[in-house]
Amino acid sequence: MKENEIVNITPTIDASKSLQKKDEQKFFSFPNSPASNSMINIVSHADNLEAFAERMEENSHSTQIDFFTPPDGSSKEVSQRVKYSTDNTETTVHLDNIDLFSKAKKPLKKILTYTLVKLSRENVNTLTGEQDIAIRFPLEDFVDLGCYKTITTARQAFNQAKNPLTSIKIEGVVRDKRDMKQITDSGIEVLFTGAHIKKGIVEIYLNKRINWKVFALQYFSILPKSYFSLSDNAADTLLNISMLARKRISEIKKKGYFNLSFKTLQQILDLPDENKTKNPGRDIKEPILHAISEINDSDNGDIHIEACYDSNGNINQFLTNGYAQIKVFNDYAEFFNGLAENKENRIEEAIKKHKAKSLVQKN
Repeated sequence: MKENEIVNITPTIDASKSLQKKDEQKFFSFPNSPASNSMINIVSHADNLEAFAERMEENSHSTQIDFFTPPDGSSKEVSQRVKYSTDNTETTVHLDNIDLFSKAKKPLKKILTYTLVKLSRENVNTLTGEQDIAIRFPLEDFVDLGCYKTITTARQAFNQAKNPLTSIKIEGVVRDKRDMKQITDSGIEVLFTGAHIKKGIVEIYLNKRINWKVFALQYFSILPKSYFSLSDNAADTLLNISMLARKRISEIKKKGYFNLSFKTLQQILDLPDENKTKNPGRDIKEPILHAISEINDSDNGDIHIEACYDSNGNINQFLTNGYAQIKVFNDYAEFFNGLAENKENRIEEAIKKHKAKSLVQKN
């Protein structure tokens, strides 16, 4: 194969067959690795990163966000470089033009999410370093999913998002037991080397110098297809629920639900500080409750969210004590219960091996 030949990857089985079956029905498989999740969070909050970082560290003590000094001749409003440390992973994301990301924020988030959805179906691990990698899908997908009403509006949104999409730069490390794996071959690299629409087909090129398995394809969650037709706040809430659910598999298996604090939802949705807005009911409480209501109305029985709070309390009580209780049923519960059982089996097997090894050493 020639060095510059572009490979259009065909879908392969990276996840389980049961996940693929669900994927064809109500869900998409979605990369849920710490590094790719960190990138999504940074890109999603590009225009308000410092406030997001402050809230993130307050709400999640295991997460740390560090800001690098911008390059000479630029300011943080123009260029931002951020290290996001969590889950044995350090991910540095470099955004060259904050204004570019801010203006394209709405279309970029869903287009980036769908790009990762398509990536989860591709076997990028069998390709050699000399091959360029292309993901292709019809532009019409965005209309079929309810993301946009017409091909024209979908094209306009993609054209607005493609410049920031191809400007995301990344580097970092993932620690797996005793091993430390690099996300990129050398230094900071752009994630997507190009993107365009050709005869109604979207083409997005993956940087071959990135270890895509380490970056995004270690773990998977499932994302309801309804995500793409939701309003921005409801979509952001549902995406974060899907990312968080994989961390809460033990709770899901034991209780059938897990909780998400309203403080965290305030952070996820970039809602104003409760002490700086004159109308916190309109600016904070209503967006959270509307997002929950919209998800419940769009779902077909697999996810139900109950808003738990004191209706007579003030905004501080609403945020401090209030939470969303996310109950999962049917296929959604089955998927995460399966993950929990696999985890329990691995732990049990590790304990047996340790006991057997200790017994041999004693004898």
